[in-house]
Amino acid sequence: MLDISNLQRQILYNETQIGEDKIKSAKEVLSKLNSDVQINTYKDYVDENSVKKYLRETKYDFIVDCSDNFKTKFLVNRIAVDNNLRCVIAGIKDFYGQIITINPKETACYQCVFSSPPESPPDEGPLPVIGVTPGILGTLEALEVIKTVLGLPNLENKVLMVNLIDLRFNIIEIVKNENCICSI
Repeated sequence: MLDISNLQRQILYNETQIGEDKIKSAKEVLSKLNSDVQINTYKDYVDENSVKKYLRETKYDFIVDCSDNFKTKFLVNRIAVDNNLRCVIAGIKDFYGQIITINPKETACYQCVFSSPPESPPDEGPLPVIGVTPGILGTLEALEVIKTVLGLPNLENKVLMVNLIDLRFNIIEIVKNENCICSI
């Protein structure tokens, strides 16, 4: 359900939708933007079984990760590599973010950069989010999909580090780990 705390970072919604189902509201808003676009919605917890189920049902070309935890990012990375699907993964925390584009079997993957999910202290809550950060990283993810589909230079074998405090964007070249799941 949509909560008022979502509004500062999830600009698809507004106050009139508080208490409504996010998936239903998102589909309604997006359908009004372009009625010619078919929107499929799924209300399911993201885990290995649900992802495999949806991959069997429909043909996909790309995965765009917008999750808020490392466990899901590692799952998305593995599913992309196992199914030879290009993928963009972004992560955020307050004013910072990073983004990587993955071309399975060809480029370094998320696990090449982050070997395993970090251990979090038991009392640690969700990461703090400043509303503009997911908007900027989400827009960069959309741009990466467009550039990749068009065959333009993208963030394959690179990680873009975003610092919105100082407005710095740094690209770090990464090397594919020959012992990683993407090399097997």
